[in-house]
Amino acid sequence: MSKENTLPAKVTDPFRFAENAIHLQGTLLVKNMERLCTGLSSDSGEVDISMVFGVDEQKISFIRGHYATHLTLQCQRCMELFDQQLAGDFLLGIVRSEEEAGTLPERYNPVIVANDNSLIIQEIIEDELIISLPIVPMHNASECNVRLPLSSSSKDLGEIEKQNPFKVIEFLRKKQNSTK
Repeated sequence: MSKENTLPAKVTDPFRFAENAIHLQGTLLVKNMERLCTGLSSDSGEVDISMVFGVDEQKISFIRGHYATHLTLQCQRCMELFDQQLAGDFLLGIVRSEEEAGTLPERYNPVIVANDNSLIIQEIIEDELIISLPIVPMHNASECNVRLPLSSSSKDLGEIEKQNPFKVIEFLRKKQNSTK
C-alpha cells in the first residue's frame, strides 16, 4: 500500500489536533491488534486508515475517519477460510470523562482521552474493526461448500407438523404403554 504513513502510534494532545484540523492517513498491521486477532483465522494484512480531527459548530472536538481492510475468517457453516472485506466510516467525539461522553449528540461515538491527555490510534481502529466483524462469519450461501436443505423438504416437514402437531406425544404414549 503506497500511501504515505502519517499515523503516529499515539496522539499526545487530540484537542490541539482538532483545533488545527490535522489529517492523518496510513496503515496499521493486523498482527499488532491482539484483541482483533482472537476472532480471526490469520493475522496477516493491513488496515488502510484516513482520519481528520476537527471542531464542530457546537465546539465539540471530533475525529472523522475511514478504514478498509481484508481479514481472514472461518466460515461457521463449512469451516473453511474466506476473505472478508471490511470498510467503514466513524465519527468520534473526543471527551475527557464518562460524564462528558453522556452529553455528546447521538451522531458521535465517544472516545475518552487517557489521563495523560493522549489517544492511541491503533486502539481506536481496533475497536472499530471488532464491532464491524460479523457475529457469525459465513460465506455467501452461493459460495459456501455446504448446501442447505431444499426449501421444499422443510416445507413438507412443516406440513406434517401442521397436520398433527401432537404426533410425538401419541408416539411416546404408545411406547410407555408397551413397556408396562
